[in-house]
Order: sequence, then C-alpha cells, then structure tokens
Amino acid sequence: MNFFGHAVVAGWADSRAEHLLGSMLPDFEAMVRIPLTAVRDPDIRRGIDFHHRTDDAFHRTPTFLALCARALTDLTDAGVRRGTARAVGHIASEMFLDGWLAREQHRVDDYLAALEVEVDGHLQWEDDGRAFSKLHGRLTMWGPPHDYTKPPFVLARLTDALRYRPALAVLEAQSARVGEFLPSLQQMVERDAPELLNELQDALGLGD
Repeated sequence: MNFFGHAVVAGWADSRAEHLLGSMLPDFEAMVRIPLTAVRDPDIRRGIDFHHRTDDAFHRTPTFLALCARALTDLTDAGVRRGTARAVGHIASEMFLDGWLAREQHRVDDYLAALEVEVDGHLQWEDDGRAFSKLHGRLTMWGPPHDYTKPPFVLARLTDALRYRPALAVLEAQSARVGEFLPSLQQMVERDAPELLNELQDALGLGD
C-alpha cells in the first residue's frame, strides 16, 4: 500500500493527525533512503506499527493478489520481462488505489492535516532530518495525489522508483508496452477497490 492509502486506512482505527503521519513514515523513510533513528511521540509510533500491520494484511488480500497476477500475465504476454512485470503490477496497483482514494475530500483533508504535524523533537533522522524536510516540502506543494489517476504520471514514477533495481527496472525498450497496459490496470483497480478495502478491513479486524 502506498503512503496516501496508509493514511486512509490508519484513519479507520484512529483519525488523529499524529497517527496518520506515523502510518506514512515507513514509506517516507524508503523514499528518502535515510534511516529514522528515533520516534518520541507515542501516537506517531503507533501509526508506524499500524503501517506494518496494514502492509502485511494488504499484501495477502485476495483482490490485491489477483490484480498482481493479472498484471504479471498480461505484461509478460506483451513481452515485458518477468521482474519488471511483477514490480509494475504491485506498485502501480497501489498508486492507482491512492488516486482512487483521493477522490474523497475528507480523506484529502485528513492527509493534509497529517502533513502539518509539527515533528521537531519527535523524530530523529540519521541526517538530522534534511532529506525528510525536502520531501515534506515537495509533498506539501504537490497536495493530494490526484496525479495517480494519470497513467503517464504513474509510468514516470514507476520508472524513477525502479531505476536503481536492475532486475525490476522498466527497460527503455519495454516502457511503451508498460504504458499501454497501465490504463487497463487502472480500470481493474478502480473496479475492485471497494472489495479490496472490505477485505483489508476484515483482515485488520476493523470490519462491521
């Protein structure tokens, strides 16, 4: 699950901004590639713990597994190498889910409130927070992740995210094939999103 989706799901359990911020921090840590060495706020720490619970449950939901399997089949049939196809199915599904979730304004409001949490004194980074501060500024300027509803943007983000993973990277010769597939994956994600969220709620013990 991507960072915006994590904030939405964390809100099912506790909608306080500190908890939502914590639920996104492991993704932010991966994005800046700088270790978070200390967390001094208990609500932020609980959000981090909830992130890991959510990822474990999300990646085992039948709907997410089916989306990844379909992407793997369709992309490899189109001539995309298997490692890339697997990575695209996983990451692009999560990005498209973020775009779908961001259509609800109350989810956007909660996400933006989480970004406004004052973290000085609560978080300690290996680089004293310089990389996170830059990322935070970019996310604040970007606003809601509505760009994740645009397949060309998702292709660009995939290419950037996977470029340092030789076995998974989107090869230039296969980029067009991946781009041609993404609109159909987006349609599948948006069609199946309600069922996927129901499965995740049940797996987290938060269903009705």
